[in-house]
This record gives sequence, structure tokens and C-alpha cells, in this order.
Amino acid sequence: MRPLAMVVGGSRRVGRGVALELARSGFDLIVTYHTDIRGARETESMAIALGAKVDLHKMDLNHSNIALDGVRGLGLEKLDALIVSAAVWEKDCNTGADMDQAERCMRVNARTPIELARTLAPALNQSSLQGGACVIAFGDIHVDFRPLKDFKNYLASKRALHSGFQALALELAPKIRVNVIVAGVIDWPESMPQVERDAYVARVPLGRVGTPHDAAALVRFLTLEAPFITGAAIPLDGGRSLGNEVG
Repeated sequence: MRPLAMVVGGSRRVGRGVALELARSGFDLIVTYHTDIRGARETESMAIALGAKVDLHKMDLNHSNIALDGVRGLGLEKLDALIVSAAVWEKDCNTGADMDQAERCMRVNARTPIELARTLAPALNQSSLQGGACVIAFGDIHVDFRPLKDFKNYLASKRALHSGFQALALELAPKIRVNVIVAGVIDWPESMPQVERDAYVARVPLGRVGTPHDAAALVRFLTLEAPFITGAAIPLDGGRSLGNEVG
């Protein structure tokens, strides 16, 4: 029987790259999406071409109870990997809606992913992977590096994710491994101007930003080749968090 992975936010970019890498590695998939059904179907077609069986599942991490009820409704008896790629990344609104934004960031980026892992723990506990099932989410280097101006709500939620996943590593051991990939730029945000992109790359020792393939390769390693790693926060940033300031 092929192992099964759930990729939360697998309709494009990093999530799609992860889904396709796992399909290439012999996994069947549950790919979740929020609104991008077209992208999700494209991911599905690509993964099927790689030999995977794929189920699509609509999920809104901002509505935690509905998301968790939907996952329970899948009736999964066994799950081998849970990869959370979906997130909200936006500047602080600094208006009367700031509190609403803070709550939304916290739900999408931390609370729902944490509770999703807990909800799926019985199925994850049944994994036959070496070292047990693997749970991974994507964090951000700026949590422990240099804060981004005007992103306090986003960064607070990512710090909560980092801390919550470390606690989960203890809670879900010994049969489930839990790690965070602490990412720099992995594929450019579509809204970032070229001048800002050039300035960022000049501060990356390896001279480029990451790609979905870079992220997917690390996910594959943690899932299939790292049975003794849990509770880790692993940088994926080309050395950006070393603080290099010259090109």
C-alpha cells in the first residue's frame, strides 16, 4: 500500500512543489485548497501523471471548527505525512480592523495547523514510515532573525507556530515527528517590486532565493530520510539569517 500525505495548500507554488515531490516518491495525496480550485485540479493532474491517487479537499484555515470537522469527515484510518504550506502573509492594516487581522493571522498560521495535527494524530499514529509519521509546517526566518516592519501580526502568528510545533513534538512523540522549516523567500511574493527583490538577493550568501523544489526536497528528506529528527526548526534561506549585508 502506498503511503498517504495531506498537503494543506497544495494548489500552487510551494504546496504544489511539495505535493509533486511526494507523488514522485510514491505517496498518494490529499491536496487541500481554499479558493483556487483550478490550481488544485492542475496539481491533481500533475500528481496523477506521476502515479499518485489524489483526493481534493476544500479547507479554510480561518474557520478552524469547520476545517477540523471536514478533516474528521474524511474518516482517515492511516496518514503518513501532514504538510502545512498554506498561510496568510500580509502587512499590518493599522486601522480599526487590526485586531481582526491579528486573529485571522493567528488562526490561519498557527492555531488551525496545530489543532489539525492533533485531530489527525490517531491516523498519523498508524503510519508505517521509518521513525513514524511526519508533520511539517513552514515558518519564517524573521521570527528569530530581524523583524519585518509593518508585519507584527504575521510574525506573531509565525512565532506561535514555531513554539506550538515544538510543544507538539513532545506531545505526539514517539510515533509522530514534528518539525518546522524556517523559510526565507521561497519563490517571490507576486506583490514584491523588482527593486526589493534585488536588494533581498544581495543579502543572501548563496545569491538567490529558494524555489519550490528546494522546499520540496527538504520536506522529502524530513519525511523519508530523517527518522531521528523531531522538534527542529530547520533554516531554508540560503544563509540569509546569518545577517550578510553585502552582495
